[in-house]
Amino acid sequence: MQPLVSVIVCLYNAMGTVSRCLDSILCQTLGDMEVILVDDGSTDGSEALVDKYAASDKRITVIHQPNQGIAAARQRGLDKAGGKYALYVDADDWIEPDMLEALTGCAAESGADIVFCDFLEENEAGVFHRRQQPSGSDSSQVLQQMLVQLHGSLWNKLIRRDLYALSGTRFVEGLNFCEDEYVVIRLLSYGCRVGYVARALYHYDKNSNAASYTNLWNSRTAEEYELFIRSCEPYLRDPLCRRNLDERIAGIIKKLTYAPESRYASCKAFYLRHRDSLRRSRMSLPRKIYCWLYYNGFPQVKKFGKAHRD
Repeated sequence: MQPLVSVIVCLYNAMGTVSRCLDSILCQTLGDMEVILVDDGSTDGSEALVDKYAASDKRITVIHQPNQGIAAARQRGLDKAGGKYALYVDADDWIEPDMLEALTGCAAESGADIVFCDFLEENEAGVFHRRQQPSGSDSSQVLQQMLVQLHGSLWNKLIRRDLYALSGTRFVEGLNFCEDEYVVIRLLSYGCRVGYVARALYHYDKNSNAASYTNLWNSRTAEEYELFIRSCEPYLRDPLCRRNLDERIAGIIKKLTYAPESRYASCKAFYLRHRDSLRRSRMSLPRKIYCWLYYNGFPQVKKFGKAHRD
C-alpha cells in the first residue's frame, strides 16, 4: 500500500550525525511512512551504518551510488519515493517527534499541496526560532517572499509528491547548492495551495554542516552562482520577485569579492553580467562602491573591505 509520507535522507560522510537524524525519524508519532536513504558515495562508515538501520526496520530503503552531488542524490530519492507526500531531512539535522503528524494533519485539513513550518537554527551563537509563515495560501503570493524572506530549504516543507510530476519539476543537474531553493521556487510558480504550521518542528544544525553538503557561500564558484540564477530566472517574472532576485544577485556579487584571486576573472564576468541588479538593489552605497572598485580593476581594495562585510 502507498505510504502517506516518503521521508528522503541524502547523506555523504555523515557518520557523526546520521544516527541522530534517523532516530528522530523512526520515532515519529505518524507511523505510515517510508524512509529512503540515498548514500552518495560515503567513505567514512556511514554507508555501512545505514545498512544496519535498514536491516532492523522494514520501512527503510537504502540506495548506494557513486558520489554525484546533492542534486542527483535528491532526485534519486524522489524517483524512488512512493508516498502521497515527500519530505526531505538532511543527515546532519533532526526533527520533532510529531513533525509528520502535524504537517500531514495541516495538509488534510486545509487541502494544501505544500505545508511550511518554522524551524530552530542552531549555531555557535545559540538556538534561534526562525518563523516561516507564508503570506497566504496562494502560491503566487508566497513566491514573492522567496529569496529574501523565506528560507529556500525543502526540509521544512511537506510537499504533495505528484506536484513534482505535474509541474515538471526536477533537480537541475550540476546545481549542488541552493538546489532545493530552485525546486521550491519552481513548484510555487506552477500554482498550488500552501499551508502553514506555526511551530518549529525542524532542527537545522549549522554547527555540523561544515562536514556535509552545506558549504560557505564564499567557497562557491561564479559558475555555480550563475547556474542557480539562470535556473530560477524564468519563474520570477513578477516585479516583486524580480526585485528580490536583484537583492540575491547583489549579495552574490559582494560574496564573490571574498573568493581567491585565482577566480577573479570569472567573478568579474559574473559582476559584468549582473551589475544592473547591483545598481537596482537596496545594498548600502559604501558596499556598492566597494564592489564597483573591486570589479573595475582594483582588487587591492579588498583589504579595505573588512569594514563593509556583514
